[in-house]
Amino acid sequence: MHRWKRLLDDDSGVSTVEYSILLAMIVLVSVITLGGFGVGVDNIYNIIDGSLPDR
Repeated sequence: MHRWKRLLDDDSGVSTVEYSILLAMIVLVSVITLGGFGVGVDNIYNIIDGSLPDR
């Protein structure tokens, strides 16, 4: 029983879990942001392409 109490009181691995969650959130926000940015750039290129005369 003493072993389990010591294991539950040990919080040395908490930092690793917190950093993993933080990294996952950063990656998720980056993917969503870059995905939206890519769609916006594609729309701009389509507008420019449509306004140029055909050769």
